[in-house]
Amino acid sequence: MKSLNVSIDVGGTHSRLQCELVENKKVISTSGEYKKVIGNKTSLGKFVQTSIRDFTDLAPAKCIIGFAGPVIDRQEVAITNWTNRPKITQDDLIDWGLPENTFMVNDMELASYGLLDMKEQKQIPSEFCKTLYMPENLSDKYPENMLVIAPGTGFGTGSIVEVKTKSGEKIYEIVSSEIQHIQIPPLDETHEKMIQIIFGKKENRNFLNFEDFVSGQGLEDTYNALLRLNGKKPNGKSAAKIAQSAVENSDEIAAKSLDYFYRITGRLTQAMSLMLQPYGGVFLCGASTEKNADFIKESGFLFEMHNCLVRKLLLEQYPVFIITKSDINLAGGLWACRNII
Repeated sequence: MKSLNVSIDVGGTHSRLQCELVENKKVISTSGEYKKVIGNKTSLGKFVQTSIRDFTDLAPAKCIIGFAGPVIDRQEVAITNWTNRPKITQDDLIDWGLPENTFMVNDMELASYGLLDMKEQKQIPSEFCKTLYMPENLSDKYPENMLVIAPGTGFGTGSIVEVKTKSGEKIYEIVSSEIQHIQIPPLDETHEKMIQIIFGKKENRNFLNFEDFVSGQGLEDTYNALLRLNGKKPNGKSAAKIAQSAVENSDEIAAKSLDYFYRITGRLTQAMSLMLQPYGGVFLCGASTEKNADFIKESGFLFEMHNCLVRKLLLEQYPVFIITKSDINLAGGLWACRNII
């Protein structure tokens, strides 16, 4: 008897979907990746329905759908990047033909499931998982907790916690995070001036958070603030152009802006590492990470992650990897269909 698993990743701009057919607990066929720019609920529903019908006439038996933002009680999510911030509920998903047990998660949970899929396939490290930092003596005496960090259009954070049963079986719990919305302290004197410039343009805000810098808008604000501090006027560069100029080393201020982007990522990674102690590794992922992998290696990310006077030696115990697998979220959703739902 064949059954259909569906994995959906709903982003602020692009949404993606992938299906697989399962028979006797074995995957016998997997679709390609369906991808579309979507900005409203009606379009998302049509995208889900037409994509599934393009692959098979079977109704989905299992489905996991991830969203860029917190999901309330696994039942409801507001898409903050879409016009009017529409809510999507479990009832909407059922109306689109998805099963009643459809699992609603944060997109960082999808990425975490994708990491467990890679671990199961022994792809850590691999051509899809490059080592950025490895301690000289990696301890095997602690739980293989893992951090999943996605700095990009927004700033995604999540954790994987290992629990070992009496029988010796390892169980992994996924914990999504919104720690990126806490108040950001200045990294240095220049950053403090940048905070003052950017904060002065924000209405109805008490403080700036980490995502105010580690995001597409954040990179643009950083770049424009640095231009101002260097006596220059904003030139209208988009976040994508700023990153491209930084990677190509064709714009000194763009390179400095992107370096702040990853230094700030490193500083929050430090805080999360001190809490979780990720002996299983810190994993940077996402489309931006894939594009900027070489830049990250030369950036101040690792310096800021390890920049702690009292706990530097502890922080240096955790390996760091760069994920270059572009379909990690969709693969994670299908893995969860097979192993969680």
